[in-house]
Amino acid sequence: MTQDATFEEEKQSQGLSPLWEMFQPQLFIPSLTAGLVTGIIGVIRAISYAALIFSGLLSTHLSTGVGMTVFSTGIITAVVALLSALPGMIATPLAAPTAILAIMAGDIAQEMKAVAPTDEILMTVLVAIAVASFLTGSFLFTLGRFQWGNAIRFVPYPVVGGFMAGTGWLLVDGFFQITCDLPITFETLPQLIEPDVFSHWGVAFLFTLTLLLAAHFIKHYFAMPGTLLALSGVFYGVIWALDIPLQEARNDGWLLGPFPQGGLWQPLGVSGLMQVDWTVILHQWGSILTVMLISLLSLLLSNSGIELVVGRDIDLNQELQAVGVASFASGVGSGMVGNQALPSTLLVNEIGGETRLTGLIAALPCVAVLLLGSSFLAYFPKPVLGCLILFLGISLLIQWVYQAWFKLPLIDYFIVWLILITINAVGFLQGIIIGFVVTVIVFMYNYSHIDVAKETLSAKDTRSNVERTGKERKSLREFGERVFILELQGFLFFGTANYLLRKVRDRIETQTLPKPEYILLDFRQVTGLDSSAVLSCSKILKLAKKHNITLVFTNLSSDFQQQLKRGEGLEIPDNACSIDPHPTCQIFSDMDRGLEWCEKQLLTPIEIPKIPFSAHLTQQFLNAEQVPPFLEYLKPQQVAADETVFKQGAASNSLFFVESGQISVLLDLEGGKSKRLQTVREGGILGEMRFYGKPPLSTAVIADNNSLLQELTRESFEQMKQHHPQLASQLEGYIIRVLCDSLTRREQQLRIIR
Repeated sequence: MTQDATFEEEKQSQGLSPLWEMFQPQLFIPSLTAGLVTGIIGVIRAISYAALIFSGLLSTHLSTGVGMTVFSTGIITAVVALLSALPGMIATPLAAPTAILAIMAGDIAQEMKAVAPTDEILMTVLVAIAVASFLTGSFLFTLGRFQWGNAIRFVPYPVVGGFMAGTGWLLVDGFFQITCDLPITFETLPQLIEPDVFSHWGVAFLFTLTLLLAAHFIKHYFAMPGTLLALSGVFYGVIWALDIPLQEARNDGWLLGPFPQGGLWQPLGVSGLMQVDWTVILHQWGSILTVMLISLLSLLLSNSGIELVVGRDIDLNQELQAVGVASFASGVGSGMVGNQALPSTLLVNEIGGETRLTGLIAALPCVAVLLLGSSFLAYFPKPVLGCLILFLGISLLIQWVYQAWFKLPLIDYFIVWLILITINAVGFLQGIIIGFVVTVIVFMYNYSHIDVAKETLSAKDTRSNVERTGKERKSLREFGERVFILELQGFLFFGTANYLLRKVRDRIETQTLPKPEYILLDFRQVTGLDSSAVLSCSKILKLAKKHNITLVFTNLSSDFQQQLKRGEGLEIPDNACSIDPHPTCQIFSDMDRGLEWCEKQLLTPIEIPKIPFSAHLTQQFLNAEQVPPFLEYLKPQQVAADETVFKQGAASNSLFFVESGQISVLLDLEGGKSKRLQTVREGGILGEMRFYGKPPLSTAVIADNNSLLQELTRESFEQMKQHHPQLASQLEGYIIRVLCDSLTRREQQLRIIR
């Protein structure tokens, strides 16, 4: 049994509360380790962000900047630790929004330097940063509060992969900057292999290999923190053995620091606000908006990446609210905007500190720096911090550069590499944008090769639910190719619109089939149209006019009708299309009704004489001598137009023959709509399932016009079985053929709409 399983049993047996659980050794030690490590990383990053923002004209206020960034890190880390949907989530200010804030701060200082003292410039910069945090927090919280995260959470998988690979490479680059203060570029490669520089990152690299081996072979909650403590002990043991003073080790770059001295966090007061130039801040509305959008994009990408690693879905709406509240609180305290810190959160996951206590502990180094100054951080060995960063970076690169080769399609793998290269060569945001653009282009290319016509049929292949006589069915098989049916699907846009036009043109010009007289376009599975699709429909309409073809539109929503009409892809007079005796366009509620109309047009020129009811009986299952005795068992029943023959759910003991008129069998659908299952004309039968005590599929059976029915009750049928068993047997054989024909038609329709 594993230690985790044993601990779970202990919790259940002891009835431990969630708060007490966090202080059990199995969770507390990893949480303490993960919290302190990520907290120190957060402080170091905060100091680097301060140096980035408060540079140039603002460099004299670096201490104030450090206080602002460290406070921001602490408050954001603590708030998200309490409110996040994922225990162990670490949130801090991020590089991309910070870069925009640095540009904004520089612009403000440049605009004000000639007309304002440095104190007013500082106050204006701090308030501008606070306003950006306040607005970003409000924006993110609103998105989450109204549950809009579900609508915007989609991020293409290759973009997430590129984001993760790019993060891994930046961590590798950060490893070299932490251990030897040099980025990894072609220009710095000669310096990186110099003995003195090589020794710094080489030791950290050996520490990384040790950490990788420990994580792979030791499956225990103390493996990661224990290894880090051991590596720290080894480092100080070597320093002691070689008798190297700490100051000398610090001067040689083996320890963190030095850090700026002086006053740190200074929250804004009323007197400070009086010095702010609000006009200058208004000039920065573009930068503030950019910070809001980049923060949203960063959260979406980080959330998706963290989900992949931890193997569970994270409620994006709750994360939006958590990060929103944190940024809002930071802004109120004159701090900067924050977000999910992907590397630190993944590090927490690796160490095993997935508790809310981890985030709270991670905020303690920030509190310590604000209260005591940053001098205590100077005792943290750079090789130990560097090995943690490289450990995580290598893990991400192995997953998204090596393992992804065996999992992803080639084009998706190419996008991952494209994002990775762009992030390294140009910038993080540019890499993500290029990844999105290429993914969209690939999607449109692939989507444009999907056949926009789900099915290409004719009236020979399928027919409406109107019962036809044998002669009518034969005629439809003979002339059905004159009806060209296109069941459209998906979103019709510029990538697929021309394909639809080409398909219609090819059918008109083909020499192997009869020229189509009717083209039926079914929109049941169409989700949307763009202007290019409307233009293609306009060209199809012109082709139809040129070749004297009628366009039949089915399942065409009112919105689609308006789009097509405005774009001249649909021609309907304002009063009624039927005013024109030969209209180019016809519209029907569903494909079944449209097919019925086309069949009627094909059958109209064909002379099919009316035959009496007795002749229908002889064609179907009786001979002439059997008709008179059979009619004795029937009782005539007049049904007015729109009258219900069978009520919904009602049982019936009668079978009906339609002597004249027309009856439709309907199925009620949502939204007040109905689907016609069958239309029975002269000579057909109704109620065969009810007659045998089976529940019908239909919800309503209604007369389309004044009709005359012949009723055969169950009692009469039992008498027929006694006195004329041959008649009863032939009737049952006919009912079986009708049911088989109905099943065949249903199977054909299911194949079409599959």
